[in-house]
Amino acid sequence: MTAIVSAAMLLILQGSSFRIGFTFDGAFPRMADENDYAELLSEGGLPLKLDDVAWAGGLEAIGDASERLRLRGGFSVSRYNGVYEENYNPGGYILLGILTGGIAFLFGSPDDEVVALENSSVNFDLSAYYKLTDNPAFSVGGGPSLALVTRSIDTPNTTSSHEGSGLGFTAGVRLDQESGNFLGIPLVFGAEGGYRQCDVKLDDDTTDDFTVDFSGPYVRIGSYLKF
Repeated sequence: MTAIVSAAMLLILQGSSFRIGFTFDGAFPRMADENDYAELLSEGGLPLKLDDVAWAGGLEAIGDASERLRLRGGFSVSRYNGVYEENYNPGGYILLGILTGGIAFLFGSPDDEVVALENSSVNFDLSAYYKLTDNPAFSVGGGPSLALVTRSIDTPNTTSSHEGSGLGFTAGVRLDQESGNFLGIPLVFGAEGGYRQCDVKLDDDTTDDFTVDFSGPYVRIGSYLKF
C-alpha cells in the first residue's frame, strides 16, 4: 500500500498541475471495543473518560490526472485518548518534588490513581475524485487506505502497548480553491468531509480479538502550495 501511495504521489507531482500541503482533521470514531473497555472499568470504580473526537494532522499532495479526474495521496497521524484520574495534580506533584529536593519523588503519589489510554494510527491514503465543477472545484470520490495502529495503556504500576495493521477506505466530497495568493505565495485552501472505514485488529494474541476502530465521519481542512 505504501508503494502504491508513493507511486501515486509521483504521478501527481509529474502532472501539469498539483498542490502539496498540510492537513488537519477531526473525526468521530466508533471505538466500540474501547467503549466496552471503559464501561468495564467504570463498573469496577474507575470511570475512564474517552475523547469524543480523534484529531489528525498530515501531509498530502493533490493533482489532476485529467480534466475531470483528481488524485490525492496522503500521510497522516490520528490520535484518540482516554483518561481516568482522581485527585491528580501533576503540576503540584512536580512542585512538591522540587521543594523537597526530590525526596517526594522517591515515594511516588500513592493517593493518586491514573489510567491513561492512547490510540494512534499512522495512515496512508490514496483517493481518486471526479470533479463536478471547476472553480471552486467540487468533487466526489474515495479510495483505499492503510492504517498502522498502536494502543498504549499506562497505569501507576503497569505499561502495555499493542500494535496492528489493516486496510480500509475513505469516501467523501471535496471543495478546493483553484487560485489564490497570500503575500505573493500561491497559497490555496481545501476542505473535505466524508466517512472513513478503519477497523484494525491488534496482532497480539493476548488482546483476544480486540479491535481499534477509527471508523466514522470526518472533516478535513488543508492549506496548500499550488504549482
